Amino acid sequence: MKHSQNLTELSNEELQKLFKQARMFLKIFFSIFILLLITCLYITVNKGFGVFTILPLTFIPLVIANIFSYGKVKGEMKNRNLFN
Repeated sequence: MKHSQNLTELSNEELQKLFKQARMFLKIFFSIFILLLITCLYITVNKGFGVFTILPLTFIPLVIANIFSYGKVKGEMKNRNLFN
């Protein structure tokens, strides 16, 4: 998720749009990460240790960054009482 402004400077509509984008991006990225993890585990079991064994470890920082970014947007939404 890329935003150059501070979350407190966004309007309510912009923040809600950003929240929807962040939630969608997190779900898609997490789904792809789980698929990658399962695939790499399958390849490791069948062919042994290799490059694909450690591939999911390289994406863990991205998953963590996306979770924190989503949490910041969600926290700002809670501060403004924008949840229905």
